Amino acid sequence: MTGTPHVVMRSVAHELFMALLTLLSTVNLALVILPFTSNAGKQVVLAVDTFLLPIFLADFLLRLASARSRRGYLLHGWGWTDLLAVVPLLRFFRLLHVAAVFRSLRSRGPGSILEELSVARAAATFYLTIFLVVFVLEMAGALVLSAEAGAAGANITTPGDALWWGYVTITTVGYGDQYPVTPWGRVIGVFLLTAGVALFSVFTGFIANAFLAPRRRRGRLARAGEPGSIRAELDAIRDLLAESEDRSAALRTRLDALERGLVTAVQPEVLVAAPRREPSA
Repeated sequence: MTGTPHVVMRSVAHELFMALLTLLSTVNLALVILPFTSNAGKQVVLAVDTFLLPIFLADFLLRLASARSRRGYLLHGWGWTDLLAVVPLLRFFRLLHVAAVFRSLRSRGPGSILEELSVARAAATFYLTIFLVVFVLEMAGALVLSAEAGAAGANITTPGDALWWGYVTITTVGYGDQYPVTPWGRVIGVFLLTAGVALFSVFTGFIANAFLAPRRRRGRLARAGEPGSIRAELDAIRDLLAESEDRSAALRTRLDALERGLVTAVQPEVLVAAPRREPSA
């Protein structure tokens, strides 16, 4: 799907997903630069941005492979911004590509966008769930590391510890090797557990649907090929033909009645308008 000759676009759900990740990385850069962000928070933000590198790299390679003109995509289709966005601290360059994509989507109209999202609602939900997992992990990791920093007996002391604890918690596995010891850390853990139950229920439901849908489709095809099913289909077609013939006969009857009524209504006028002949002498 291409909005302009060189701007390579994928599905609406994919474009919105990449736009959200780009905005998140841009906000992360601002958090790293701003002085009021704690050092613990900055470390978690940089770690998350580094973990996003494979997603941006895969997106760039997919667009490059599907471009009609690779040179045109790199030079005129904002491909150079996608390439720079692979580097965590340079992802703000990709905002130019995001702006071009939104201009193209706006030209299509909101109705077309909503219709495509409705048709591909499973993929859109999947993309949104992944983004929310990344966002929640980053926020919870940065907050819990800041809350646990310097606490007596704390075992969440590095960005890796915070993200590992967040992922284990959000999946409701709970190994227990990392856990908060401060009151604020435990409050963050309560919110993370609640969000994890909601997010991973959606995620597991999507995976189950992806595995079960082909089986249901094969089952419908198999049932359609059974002799009993074919006979039922033939009977249904015969019923439709018989119903169509009955309707045709009813229409003919009404048409004949209308023609007779029209002839009856016209004949007196013809008799009145006809000249009267005098008898010959």
